Amino acid sequence: MQYGGVAASLPFIAAAGVERKLLATPLYKVIFDERFPASVAFADQARRSGQAVHGIRGDITALWFHDLDLRWKQGPAAIAGLTDANALFCLDLLARDKCMRVVARTEWPDGLVAWVIAPRAVAEI
Repeated sequence: MQYGGVAASLPFIAAAGVERKLLATPLYKVIFDERFPASVAFADQARRSGQAVHGIRGDITALWFHDLDLRWKQGPAAIAGLTDANALFCLDLLARDKCMRVVARTEWPDGLVAWVIAPRAVAEI
């Protein structure tokens, strides 16, 4: 698979452009899009690294209502992912209301974006 080397181990977060200091921030969840082989490989590697993963198919509605909104009501928690730009756009807007923001974003082939959303305080370290 052509994306195998890109999604290697915990550096999958570094591939999103995250500074080393953010790697110490535990991730609540890694989001991937089941429609894209690169995103599935990304999730497989994250899972092997011990991360909790959640698949979407472009639409983040169920993820938001059944997971992230409930978790973020308890307080901010960092997430990372490899999705299309539309999913990231929606997650970014929802995260802003929870004192979170996109702290890293890197364009990948096939219209995918690797990203990390983290609490603002963590991003300002």
